[in-house]
Amino acid sequence: MPLTKKITDLLSKKYNSNISILGTYTSSKYTSILDNDNGTIFIVSDSDLYSFKDQDRNLWVNVTDSFHADGKEQHPELGESYTLDHGVQYSFTTKEAIVEMATNYFDKHQHDIA
Repeated sequence: MPLTKKITDLLSKKYNSNISILGTYTSSKYTSILDNDNGTIFIVSDSDLYSFKDQDRNLWVNVTDSFHADGKEQHPELGESYTLDHGVQYSFTTKEAIVEMATNYFDKHQHDIA
């Protein structure tokens, strides 16, 4: 399934009340889905930057061209991690892997109408 379809499906499901969706993927520059209970969040920004943070504050982002951290220009590669001075660790992976993590997590919170 194409990535756009997976994201649209993820953001169009009915979830339990602890899940909030902010923005509309097809028309917003910034879209996110958040678990209000523990802070787990999936974000798509400008349709190009993807991130997923779990309840343990592990953070995955897709590989970007470069970024500035700790006073230096960093050039991340797939599979690398960077820990910044303030302790946050960024792990770099693919957009597809991030969408898969988000789907696996938020599917557990779908609102069951039985």
